Amino acid sequence: MVGGFTKSISSFTYRTFFKKESTYFTTVVASGVAFSIAFNTIFEKYWDSKTAGTKWVDIKGRYIKDLGLLAMIHSVFIINRSGGLIYHKNYSSKLAQLSSNEALTLAGTFHGIHVLASRISPATKGNYSAKDSGIQTIDTKNFRIHCYQTPTGIKFMAASDLLETKLTDILVKMYGLYSDYALKNPFYNLEMPIRSEMFDSRLVQLVKAV
Repeated sequence: MVGGFTKSISSFTYRTFFKKESTYFTTVVASGVAFSIAFNTIFEKYWDSKTAGTKWVDIKGRYIKDLGLLAMIHSVFIINRSGGLIYHKNYSSKLAQLSSNEALTLAGTFHGIHVLASRISPATKGNYSAKDSGIQTIDTKNFRIHCYQTPTGIKFMAASDLLETKLTDILVKMYGLYSDYALKNPFYNLEMPIRSEMFDSRLVQLVKAV
């Protein structure tokens, strides 16, 4: 009885999976894929259980907190074409807070250095029609300054942690917010300080998303 049942199962298996070449090939491939998936799943679970609490994903929070390496934007500056500061906001207390006069001085100084850097660039030597983007980043021991200059000469500048290697995309988005909530405001005068609660709130959301 048992032998007959086993024989019928074997016969059914042969006819279904191995008799035809196409079916046989499909069966072999499917079996190999299934075995690979099962093996990888079981091995990953085993490895996760053996290394629980020791992988970087488990301990990075402690090290980042201990070393103070929380990537973030500390402050934002917007400088007009003449080097005047038209917007400045601080978003953390990790850097020294600048007074209004100090912020104005920083904006004017950076604007002058930016212009000079553009003029002495090798890209413009002998070709006065060529344009250089000027200073894009300045590194210090504890923080990094990023700058994006728009085609109209407005500079968007941000001070960040050293972990932030490139903020061009974020600065371009700030330019978009400036266009939407400052330039499109009928009461806003070009080159003048930006005073818009909507711009402030949108900028905060953008900075927090970094």
